[in-house]
Amino acid sequence: MMDVETLSGEQVKRVLHYFIQEQDAIVSDWMKHAHIKKEDPFYEEVLKNGYRTLELMNQFFETSDTSPIQNLTKKIAPERIQAKTDISDFVYNITIGRQLVIEKALSLELQNEEQKWVLLRLNQYFDQLLFFAIKEFSGLKESIIETKNQFIQEMHSDRLTILGQIAASFAHEFRNPLTSIKGFIYLLENEMGANEKARDYLGIMTEEMENLQDKISQFLLLSKMKGLDDYISVFDLEASLSEMIHFLYPRFLEAKITLNTDIQPDLLIEGDKAQIKQVILNILNNAVEELCDISTERLISVLAYEQGGAVFLDITNNGSPIPAHLLENIFEPFITTKKLGTGIGLSVCRQIVEKHNGRISVTSHRNATTFTIELPKANSSD
Repeated sequence: MMDVETLSGEQVKRVLHYFIQEQDAIVSDWMKHAHIKKEDPFYEEVLKNGYRTLELMNQFFETSDTSPIQNLTKKIAPERIQAKTDISDFVYNITIGRQLVIEKALSLELQNEEQKWVLLRLNQYFDQLLFFAIKEFSGLKESIIETKNQFIQEMHSDRLTILGQIAASFAHEFRNPLTSIKGFIYLLENEMGANEKARDYLGIMTEEMENLQDKISQFLLLSKMKGLDDYISVFDLEASLSEMIHFLYPRFLEAKITLNTDIQPDLLIEGDKAQIKQVILNILNNAVEELCDISTERLISVLAYEQGGAVFLDITNNGSPIPAHLLENIFEPFITTKKLGTGIGLSVCRQIVEKHNGRISVTSHRNATTFTIELPKANSSD
């Protein structure tokens, strides 16, 4: 491979003079082939950049300095982004420029070794140009995307805060009259005596009122109003799991679901037992509803164990996987895989688990979706 020193100053000067003479033709041909439209907002700048590219190419022949190349790409990249140029067109335009320059170089009458040197220097130059151009273009694109994502997240956070305040306000406004209605239903049940039909109706009303109160409680949890109704104690997760499984057992039978459990004893945790039971109930309910949509064997497994000073709970079902575009945000409010779902349940689960200094996560594949809950283990003396 030849070095620059192998060409005399006169030879280098002749090559540079040739490219200076041909620069108008090269730029003109490049503009015909490049993916640049007449209505491009930087059309005139593109022409100037073409001439500047050839000017720096000549400098590179003599100095090998890459800093001017990088400076040029710092100008070109933001222009191409503002012009909404795709990176494939951006790379194509540089590549077609390289091709046209090399074609001109091949038409120059040079000795074999001289031509090798010229082609080597041209390729070195355009390699550097392409490298810095892609680096600047990609960096700016990533910065724009990051800024947009940050803006979206801030907007989303602000909206959730407002939504939480509204939810809390509505929940409190509904909760007070519901308590009064439940009280009057209780009084009416006592007044009805032996009127079984009326008592059945009142029983249905009471059940629906309790369902409504459960939804209101979920909205309150979603609004992050922490500590208003918390009853903190140390309790055994095994007992809470057994209670929730027993409560849902009729649904498992009805849906023909096979339940497998592996629950270690003495899994002590500290927190609000009713809230932890709500998390278990929500996830098991979701599993049952998901499995009702498949015609093959329906399986739910519940695994609870201690590891590294923490208590883990894995609830797995073999229903359809959670779509990839929902998986990352499945614990966000109003994200749901159900046609008629509210998207509140899993958000409330995360709210409760995090309030108990724990973590909740999900993995979902073709034959298994697993929700994993990690909670700090409590000491029996707490």
